[in-house]
Amino acid sequence: MKKYLSLKSMIKIGLLVVALIFPLFVSGNYVISILVNCLFFAAMAECWNIIGGYGGQVSWCHASFVAIGAYSNFILSNDFGITPFLSLPLGIGISFMLAAVIGHATFRLHGPYFSVATIACGEAVRVLIQYFDKITKGAAGIYVSYKGADFWALTFENDIPFYYLGIIVLLLTVLVTYLFTKSKTGYYLSAIKGDETAAESLGIEVFKVKLTAFQLSAMLSSVVGCFYASFLTYIAPTSTASFDLSMKIGVVAIVGGVASLWGPVVGGFIVILLIEATSVFFGAAGGSQMIYGLLLIVVIIFKPEGIIALFRKNNAEDSKNMELDKKEEA
Repeated sequence: MKKYLSLKSMIKIGLLVVALIFPLFVSGNYVISILVNCLFFAAMAECWNIIGGYGGQVSWCHASFVAIGAYSNFILSNDFGITPFLSLPLGIGISFMLAAVIGHATFRLHGPYFSVATIACGEAVRVLIQYFDKITKGAAGIYVSYKGADFWALTFENDIPFYYLGIIVLLLTVLVTYLFTKSKTGYYLSAIKGDETAAESLGIEVFKVKLTAFQLSAMLSSVVGCFYASFLTYIAPTSTASFDLSMKIGVVAIVGGVASLWGPVVGGFIVILLIEATSVFFGAAGGSQMIYGLLLIVVIIFKPEGIIALFRKNNAEDSKNMELDKKEEA
């Protein structure tokens, strides 16, 4: 068993090393830009996975929290010259409060009713961003002009710094998710997903646990949105706070594998790379929406546990073979 765990650790370390040195072997910025998108979408899906995967509460308003982080960054940066690193607390605080409002309004609902309610909440946030155009610039959106490489302003000559920043953000979300799942609240959330009525009968404060998970998911999404906005250099309510973005985040997690630590990471790379390849072949003809729609259907029908289940199966077979080998040796 120790040998097996050691092998898994070596594989993870090896993949991390490969990821860290990969930009040294790439000459163009295009490939790096695609990988940055993969990293940030994997991080957003990992945030969604806390409430949507481990909690079983399928939320379609996570683009709202991403938008809060993005707009906090750009508004403070453009109007007051404040570094995005200092705008993080504002985005986190607003996301925390918005998640509390949405949670109180929707967690009394169950199943598809909850999901539909979150769609309405997400659209309400998008409309509010457009309405307060004096602050958010409305439908026109906000962009950040390049004034030279500046780490504190998150403006760089190419996308390589964002690649490493994306790795850090992704590892941070994975770490927080792991720690949460191992906490008492995380165990309670898993029990609620299994049987909410039974969990409540055992004295678990169902509403409080779900709200805590939702708020954590929202705050992390805001952090990812802050850095992702600097990579994009332009944000608008029709893209950053759209239902399409919320759906894409959820699809990435579902395709990769919900309630799995590394499922959203796998989904981030598979879904985004496929969408990029489809965009090359079909252009702006809606191919990207078609591909992740088909992906979602195929995964739900043939592999509802997500693509990560393929690795789990291999792991289970490896463990079984190792146990048989030990019995034969004995």
